[in-house]
Amino acid sequence: MEKERFSGMFMDWVMTFLVVAILATVCNIVGYDGGFIESLPGMLIFGLISLAGLTVKHFVPGNLPAVAYIALIGMIVAMPFSPISGFVVYWAGKVSLMATVTPILAYAGVIVGRDWRDFLKIGWKGIVVSLLVIFGTFLVSGGIAQVLGNIL
Repeated sequence: MEKERFSGMFMDWVMTFLVVAILATVCNIVGYDGGFIESLPGMLIFGLISLAGLTVKHFVPGNLPAVAYIALIGMIVAMPFSPISGFVVYWAGKVSLMATVTPILAYAGVIVGRDWRDFLKIGWKGIVVSLLVIFGTFLVSGGIAQVLGNIL
């Protein structure tokens, strides 16, 4: 039963990463002048690292979030002592950071937009505060990403 449950979740993750990779690749091509063929290896690397992190999260007991495992695996494969670091760093560099963030923010917007009725029950003051927080978070995150993108 557990094996079937995991395989179903794994397929959901794969489909999610395929959609995000397609959207991010389009964003990389349209918005950041990346090439289609050049974007694919980087997107594949990001997807494999993410799938590995989610798989580790599933099997390792504890409350550590999946993003911690994903970040740890990503750092390990990109470290100079890793035999694949040159490959990973080169191809990951072909994908713009902002291109990968765009589909994730769009997905977050869909999640928020799905619960508008519950959102409206908060009242107008709560709505104003919530919208300010959402826009502020978006603008600050985008600003940080832009600054780091220019530095790196």
